[in-house]
Amino acid sequence: MKKQWVMMLVLTASLMMATQAKADHVRIVTGDYFAPFTGRDLPDGGIMTEIVRRAFEIAGYDHAEIIWRSWRQGYDMTVRGEVEGTFPYAYTPFRARSVLFSEPVASLSAFGWYAKSRQNFETIDDLNGAALCLPLGYAELGRTSQMLATGRATRHAPPDMRTCFKLLGAGRVDIVVAPRSEARDSMRAAGLELDHFGHIDEPLSTMPLHFVVGLNHPRAGKIMQDFNTALRELDESGELAVLLSRAQY
Repeated sequence: MKKQWVMMLVLTASLMMATQAKADHVRIVTGDYFAPFTGRDLPDGGIMTEIVRRAFEIAGYDHAEIIWRSWRQGYDMTVRGEVEGTFPYAYTPFRARSVLFSEPVASLSAFGWYAKSRQNFETIDDLNGAALCLPLGYAELGRTSQMLATGRATRHAPPDMRTCFKLLGAGRVDIVVAPRSEARDSMRAAGLELDHFGHIDEPLSTMPLHFVVGLNHPRAGKIMQDFNTALRELDESGELAVLLSRAQY
Protein backbone atom coordinates (compact mmCIF):
# COMPACT_ATOMS: atom_id res chain seq x y z
CA MET A 1 0.00 0.00 0.00
CA LYS A 2 2.82 2.37 0.93
CA LYS A 3 4.63 1.56 -2.33
CA GLN A 4 1.47 2.28 -4.35
CA TRP A 5 1.03 5.61 -2.51
CA VAL A 6 4.59 6.64 -3.34
CA MET A 7 4.11 5.71 -6.99
CA MET A 8 0.93 7.80 -7.12
CA LEU A 9 2.76 10.79 -5.66
CA VAL A 10 5.58 10.43 -8.21
CA LEU A 11 3.09 10.13 -11.08
CA THR A 12 1.13 13.17 -9.87
CA ALA A 13 4.31 15.23 -9.54
CA SER A 14 5.42 14.21 -13.04
CA LEU A 15 2.08 15.18 -14.53
CA MET A 16 2.19 18.53 -12.73
CA MET A 17 5.69 19.20 -14.03
CA ALA A 18 4.71 18.26 -17.59
CA THR A 19 1.64 20.48 -17.44
CA GLN A 20 3.69 23.34 -16.03
CA ALA A 21 6.33 22.98 -18.77
CA LYS A 22 3.70 22.91 -21.52
CA ALA A 23 1.92 25.96 -20.10
CA ASP A 24 5.15 27.95 -19.89
CA HIS A 25 4.83 31.53 -21.15
CA VAL A 26 7.78 33.28 -22.80
CA ARG A 27 8.12 36.97 -23.58
CA ILE A 28 10.23 37.70 -26.64
CA VAL A 29 11.22 41.20 -27.74
CA THR A 30 12.14 42.36 -31.24
CA GLY A 31 12.38 45.53 -33.32
CA ASP A 32 10.53 47.01 -36.25
CA TYR A 33 11.33 47.77 -39.92
CA PHE A 34 13.63 44.81 -40.60
CA ALA A 35 11.80 43.17 -43.47
CA PRO A 36 11.35 40.38 -44.24
CA PHE A 37 12.48 39.18 -40.80
CA THR A 38 10.59 41.41 -38.35
CA GLY A 39 8.01 44.16 -38.60
CA ARG A 40 4.63 44.90 -37.11
CA ASP A 41 3.18 45.55 -40.56
CA LEU A 42 4.48 42.27 -42.02
CA PRO A 43 2.40 39.05 -42.16
CA ASP A 44 2.85 37.20 -38.84
CA GLY A 45 5.27 39.93 -37.74
CA GLY A 46 7.91 38.85 -40.25
CA ILE A 47 9.41 35.52 -41.26
CA MET A 48 11.77 35.23 -38.28
CA THR A 49 8.99 36.12 -35.84
CA GLU A 50 7.01 33.25 -37.33
CA ILE A 51 9.97 30.87 -37.02
CA VAL A 52 10.64 31.83 -33.38
CA ARG A 53 6.98 31.35 -32.45
CA ARG A 54 6.93 27.99 -34.25
CA ALA A 55 10.10 26.83 -32.49
CA PHE A 56 8.67 27.53 -29.05
CA GLU A 57 5.44 25.80 -30.04
CA ILE A 58 7.40 22.69 -31.03
CA ALA A 59 9.37 22.93 -27.78
CA GLY A 60 6.09 22.63 -25.85
CA TYR A 61 5.71 26.20 -24.65
CA ASP A 62 2.12 27.32 -24.32
CA HIS A 63 2.56 30.86 -25.63
CA ALA A 64 5.33 33.06 -27.04
CA GLU A 65 4.39 36.72 -26.57
CA ILE A 66 6.09 39.13 -28.99
CA ILE A 67 6.91 42.57 -27.59
CA TRP A 68 7.89 45.42 -29.94
CA ARG A 69 10.56 47.88 -28.80
CA SER A 70 13.40 49.86 -30.33
CA TRP A 71 16.40 47.66 -31.16
CA ARG A 72 18.54 49.19 -28.42
CA GLN A 73 15.78 48.95 -25.83
CA GLY A 74 14.92 45.35 -26.70
CA TYR A 75 18.54 44.22 -26.58
CA ASP A 76 19.07 45.92 -23.19
CA MET A 77 15.93 44.23 -21.82
CA THR A 78 17.33 40.88 -22.97
CA VAL A 79 20.74 41.48 -21.42
CA ARG A 80 19.10 42.35 -18.09
CA GLY A 81 17.04 39.12 -18.21
CA GLU A 82 13.70 40.97 -18.26
CA VAL A 83 12.50 38.91 -21.25
CA GLU A 84 13.26 35.40 -22.44
CA GLY A 85 15.09 36.50 -25.59
CA THR A 86 15.32 38.66 -28.70
CA PHE A 87 16.04 38.29 -32.41
CA PRO A 88 17.45 38.52 -35.03
CA TYR A 89 21.06 39.26 -34.09
CA ALA A 90 24.43 38.60 -35.69
CA TYR A 91 27.22 37.19 -33.55
CA THR A 92 29.94 39.49 -32.25
CA PRO A 93 32.49 38.74 -29.48
CA PHE A 94 31.25 41.80 -27.59
CA ARG A 95 27.66 40.58 -27.57
CA ALA A 96 28.78 37.08 -26.56
CA ARG A 97 29.81 38.54 -23.19
CA SER A 98 26.15 39.24 -22.42
CA VAL A 99 23.99 36.80 -24.40
CA LEU A 100 23.81 33.22 -25.62
CA PHE A 101 23.44 32.72 -29.38
CA SER A 102 21.23 30.06 -30.92
CA GLU A 103 22.22 28.00 -33.90
CA PRO A 104 21.85 30.09 -37.11
CA VAL A 105 18.25 30.64 -38.13
CA ALA A 106 18.88 32.49 -41.41
CA SER A 107 21.66 34.29 -43.28
CA LEU A 108 21.69 37.82 -44.66
CA SER A 109 23.99 39.98 -46.78
CA ALA A 110 24.35 43.74 -46.27
CA PHE A 111 25.34 46.08 -49.13
CA GLY A 112 26.67 49.62 -49.44
CA TRP A 113 23.91 51.94 -50.75
CA TYR A 114 24.60 55.33 -52.33
CA ALA A 115 22.58 58.20 -53.83
CA LYS A 116 22.97 58.05 -57.61
CA SER A 117 22.72 61.82 -57.98
CA ARG A 118 25.72 62.42 -55.74
CA GLN A 119 28.22 59.63 -56.35
CA ASN A 120 28.50 56.24 -57.99
CA PHE A 121 30.56 53.80 -55.94
CA GLU A 122 31.54 50.75 -57.99
CA THR A 123 33.64 48.70 -55.53
CA ILE A 124 34.20 48.52 -51.80
CA ASP A 125 37.69 49.95 -52.34
CA ASP A 126 36.01 53.20 -53.45
CA LEU A 127 34.75 53.72 -49.90
CA ASN A 128 38.02 55.02 -48.42
CA GLY A 129 37.16 58.12 -46.39
CA ALA A 130 33.40 57.54 -46.70
CA ALA A 131 30.85 58.37 -44.03
CA LEU A 132 28.86 55.17 -43.42
CA CYS A 133 25.41 55.07 -41.82
CA LEU A 134 24.49 52.12 -39.60
CA PRO A 135 21.71 52.61 -37.01
CA LEU A 136 22.14 52.26 -33.26
CA GLY A 137 22.17 48.61 -32.17
CA TYR A 138 23.39 47.35 -35.55
CA ALA A 139 26.65 45.40 -35.39
CA GLU A 140 29.71 46.37 -37.42
CA LEU A 141 30.45 43.23 -39.44
CA GLY A 142 32.72 42.04 -42.25
CA ARG A 143 34.33 44.72 -44.40
CA THR A 144 32.31 47.40 -42.59
CA SER A 145 34.01 46.46 -39.32
CA GLN A 146 37.45 46.45 -40.94
CA MET A 147 37.03 49.90 -42.50
CA LEU A 148 35.74 51.47 -39.28
CA ALA A 149 38.40 49.81 -37.12
CA THR A 150 41.24 51.03 -39.35
CA GLY A 151 39.85 54.55 -39.76
CA ARG A 152 39.19 54.11 -43.49
CA ALA A 153 35.57 55.12 -42.87
CA THR A 154 33.51 56.84 -40.17
CA ARG A 155 30.15 55.80 -38.74
CA HIS A 156 26.93 57.74 -38.25
CA ALA A 157 24.43 55.94 -36.00
CA PRO A 158 20.89 57.40 -36.01
CA PRO A 159 18.00 55.59 -34.28
CA ASP A 160 16.75 53.66 -37.34
CA MET A 161 17.40 52.74 -40.97
CA ARG A 162 14.79 55.18 -42.31
CA THR A 163 16.82 58.04 -40.89
CA CYS A 164 19.97 56.63 -42.51
CA PHE A 165 18.35 56.88 -45.94
CA LYS A 166 17.05 60.38 -45.23
CA LEU A 167 20.62 61.38 -44.36
CA LEU A 168 21.86 59.71 -47.54
CA GLY A 169 19.30 61.53 -49.67
CA ALA A 170 20.30 64.84 -48.06
CA GLY A 171 23.99 64.22 -48.71
CA ARG A 172 24.94 64.05 -45.03
CA VAL A 173 26.38 60.51 -45.35
CA ASP A 174 27.97 58.73 -48.32
CA ILE A 175 26.84 55.14 -47.78
CA VAL A 176 24.10 53.27 -45.93
CA VAL A 177 24.93 49.69 -44.92
CA ALA A 178 21.77 47.58 -45.31
CA PRO A 179 20.35 44.35 -46.76
CA ARG A 180 18.33 44.75 -49.96
CA SER A 181 14.91 44.09 -48.43
CA GLU A 182 15.45 46.35 -45.42
CA ALA A 183 16.87 49.09 -47.64
CA ARG A 184 13.86 49.12 -49.95
CA ASP A 185 11.37 49.16 -47.07
CA SER A 186 13.31 51.92 -45.31
CA MET A 187 13.35 54.06 -48.45
CA ARG A 188 9.58 53.68 -48.80
CA ALA A 189 9.05 54.47 -45.10
CA ALA A 190 11.20 57.60 -45.51
CA GLY A 191 9.17 58.71 -48.55
CA LEU A 192 12.10 58.32 -50.95
CA GLU A 193 12.21 57.06 -54.52
CA LEU A 194 13.90 53.66 -54.87
CA ASP A 195 15.26 54.54 -58.31
CA HIS A 196 17.36 57.34 -56.78
CA PHE A 197 19.61 54.84 -54.98
CA GLY A 198 21.94 52.03 -55.98
CA HIS A 199 24.29 49.64 -54.19
CA ILE A 200 27.74 48.16 -54.69
CA ASP A 201 27.46 44.64 -56.13
CA GLU A 202 29.79 43.01 -53.59
CA PRO A 203 28.28 42.67 -50.09
CA LEU A 204 30.01 44.40 -47.21
CA SER A 205 29.09 41.48 -44.95
CA THR A 206 27.22 38.18 -44.95
CA MET A 207 25.95 37.26 -41.53
CA PRO A 208 24.08 34.40 -39.89
CA LEU A 209 21.12 35.63 -37.83
CA HIS A 210 20.37 34.18 -34.39
CA PHE A 211 17.88 34.13 -31.55
CA VAL A 212 19.63 35.29 -28.34
CA VAL A 213 19.01 34.90 -24.59
CA GLY A 214 20.55 37.08 -21.90
CA LEU A 215 23.12 35.36 -19.68
CA ASN A 216 21.45 37.05 -16.70
CA HIS A 217 18.18 35.20 -17.29
CA PRO A 218 17.77 32.46 -14.64
CA ARG A 219 16.70 29.90 -17.27
CA ALA A 220 19.04 31.01 -20.07
CA GLY A 221 20.54 27.57 -20.70
CA LYS A 222 17.20 25.73 -20.69
CA ILE A 223 15.51 28.26 -22.98
CA MET A 224 18.37 28.09 -25.46
CA GLN A 225 18.50 24.29 -25.37
CA ASP A 226 14.75 24.09 -26.03
CA PHE A 227 14.98 26.58 -28.88
CA ASN A 228 17.92 24.87 -30.58
CA THR A 229 16.30 21.44 -30.30
CA ALA A 230 13.10 22.76 -31.89
CA LEU A 231 15.06 24.62 -34.57
CA ARG A 232 16.87 21.41 -35.54
CA GLU A 233 13.49 19.66 -35.78
CA LEU A 234 12.22 22.45 -38.03
CA ASP A 235 15.32 22.10 -40.20
CA GLU A 236 15.27 18.31 -40.45
CA SER A 237 11.57 18.24 -41.33
CA GLY A 238 12.10 20.75 -44.15
CA GLU A 239 9.67 23.24 -42.60
CA LEU A 240 12.41 25.80 -41.92
CA ALA A 241 13.46 25.86 -45.59
CA VAL A 242 9.83 26.30 -46.65
CA LEU A 243 9.33 29.22 -44.25
CA LEU A 244 12.54 30.95 -45.36
CA SER A 245 11.79 30.45 -49.05
CA ARG A 246 8.54 32.40 -48.63
CA ALA A 247 10.52 35.49 -47.63
CA GLN A 248 12.31 35.73 -51.00
CA TYR A 249 15.11 37.89 -49.68
